[in-house]
Amino acid sequence: MTTHVHSSAVLTLPRPVRHFAWFAGGSAVAFLIPYLGVSVLNLQHDVYYGAYFTLTLLMLGAYARVERIDVRRLFVHNWKWSVVLGVPTAAFVMWNVFRTDSGTPRPHGAYFAFEVLWRGIGYGTIDALLLTVFPCVVAYSVLGGRLAGWRGHLRYIALALPLIWVVTATYHLGYPQIRQDGLQKPEIGNTIISVPMLATMNPIGSIGAHAAYHVTAVTHAYETRNFLPPQVFVSSK
Repeated sequence: MTTHVHSSAVLTLPRPVRHFAWFAGGSAVAFLIPYLGVSVLNLQHDVYYGAYFTLTLLMLGAYARVERIDVRRLFVHNWKWSVVLGVPTAAFVMWNVFRTDSGTPRPHGAYFAFEVLWRGIGYGTIDALLLTVFPCVVAYSVLGGRLAGWRGHLRYIALALPLIWVVTATYHLGYPQIRQDGLQKPEIGNTIISVPMLATMNPIGSIGAHAAYHVTAVTHAYETRNFLPPQVFVSSK
């Protein structure tokens, strides 16, 4: 009963206020998870990722449930165009990993297979949900889904892009290595990865590109400082 009353009260607020409030809260969560998990507690990276996956999915699930986001329609609408744009986007960011980082040592055997799934596909997918899908859905919802015509779509992009930049910054600033190295690389990288969803309002292409990017980093440059915070060394396993 308490939850029902709370949800009803929330839903009486103006739509833009509600969604911007969710975005502000989500951005705070995006900062606190890596800040506490890495900067303060220095958790082992796989344990940290587990906490990050769980807390992020709980937050996004609450947002979708309370705001009645049609998740199925989100993934079905324009999915073919999202895939079409996602393929070259994935190819570009994968190439950029090879271009930017030299190969490093990596684990072997079953643990390496686990890392490809966990630190590659899992981490890339959750990052895409938090850093691209969440701000794009907020922008779409604030506009009331009015994307008809090129003007409507430009309004959506003009609102979604700053939200992507904000949550990308708050999240990455939770990592000590990013506070040292700066935000330029993560901001540029996630802007490129977000192109399929910005163009189609379907997340499949951006999720696939982000996952491909992480898998490439795990397999080619496991010890990278650039692509997979927190930085990990094989010798520390």
